[in-house]
Amino acid sequence: MNASSYFKFSAVWPSGSDDVAEISLQVGSRVISRIADTEKQKVRDYFRASSTGLALWLADNWWRLRWETIRDFRLPSVDWRLRHELNSASGGALWPPVMIFSVGDRIAFAPSVGKNVVNGPQTYFEFPMGMVGAEEYEQELDGFFEAVRGHCARTVDGKALDALLGQIATERQDPELAAWRRLEACLGFDPDAAPDEVIGALVEMEDIAGEDGVEEAAHAQPGSNAAQSLSLVIEATRDSKVELNLDLADGLLRDQNFPRHVSPWTMAEEAAKELRAVIGVPKGPLKNGTMEDIFKARWADLKSATATARKLQYGARIGGKKTSHVALQTLTPHDRRFELTRQFGDAVWHKDTDFGIVSRAKSDRQKFQRAFAHSLLCPFDDLQRVIDVNDPTQEAMHAAALAFGVHQSVVRNQLVYKGYLPFENTTEEAEAA
Repeated sequence: MNASSYFKFSAVWPSGSDDVAEISLQVGSRVISRIADTEKQKVRDYFRASSTGLALWLADNWWRLRWETIRDFRLPSVDWRLRHELNSASGGALWPPVMIFSVGDRIAFAPSVGKNVVNGPQTYFEFPMGMVGAEEYEQELDGFFEAVRGHCARTVDGKALDALLGQIATERQDPELAAWRRLEACLGFDPDAAPDEVIGALVEMEDIAGEDGVEEAAHAQPGSNAAQSLSLVIEATRDSKVELNLDLADGLLRDQNFPRHVSPWTMAEEAAKELRAVIGVPKGPLKNGTMEDIFKARWADLKSATATARKLQYGARIGGKKTSHVALQTLTPHDRRFELTRQFGDAVWHKDTDFGIVSRAKSDRQKFQRAFAHSLLCPFDDLQRVIDVNDPTQEAMHAAALAFGVHQSVVRNQLVYKGYLPFENTTEEAEAA
């Protein structure tokens, strides 16, 4: 295993053991494998389990763990939980109650849906959600696999693991096969389980949406209907009369040197500050006239435009030489301001691309869009001047929302993400991570 000080997935084998190991899992300061052993009155940072059993589960689900995100924290499907919740691994061990899933270029480690462990002689400590860079995640898992292979090579499961890891290595090294596996995983399918016609149709649309755009569309609408949904969204975008100039996005965040584990929220706040500096409105609400200056379009036209993606799974933009056609979903003025700002945020996140979508997906790309819209339209520094953040009443939040031209949920979210209101669910915690 590598020398990473942030993410550790390690195994230590007691003398005489050819499989069962003391396994520890740590993300930053979060020791996910920390257990209170009440019988021995001790706290330890590892659990005991079959190392090959764990390695086989991680390898079996390698593509989906790395590339599939979560769609609904409240009620993920049984299939999703089997592929992403560590306690679904075989072996009868007391596995840590953790879910592992992708948000793009980071991997999330979140408390399981059924995270409350029944009181017994051994109980895991609660832990907050943590994020690991995908490259660091892959490297640490590769190191864990090699350690298990080296120690357990002579066991039956060790030989099965060796064969499985060889297959995964071949897939990862073949660009075309790796792209196919990634797309399958984004759609929520195991290797070779996705309908060929769905994958084929999505690959054909890469000429319009690009590889990243297709994968983002798969996150937004996983499953067998993904290709049909993307086709309808592309059609709705081409039919839309909404045209935006997103040139200002190109210059934002060009000179930033963010820390390795920076959150999309931090990046979005900085991008919003940069844009406000460029347009000469460093403080206060953004008037509709300023929105016209940003998009180089009349607000009256933007407000009255038909929402061509209203009944679709997500909205999108397709760029031309000077402007982008945008398929919108929202109707009310404050929601439309937010949606348009998300489209601008996507152009900041993914520069030099002509296609982007706005969806409810939990990927970092979508989180950045939402955070950018929050930060540009309702900056927290300005919000503090019009509301008592230590005692925010519903009336005060409603008044602030009217002042900034946003939905009241935007005001509340800012207070939640800054720690003045508690997270009400895992979805909110994940959005801020």
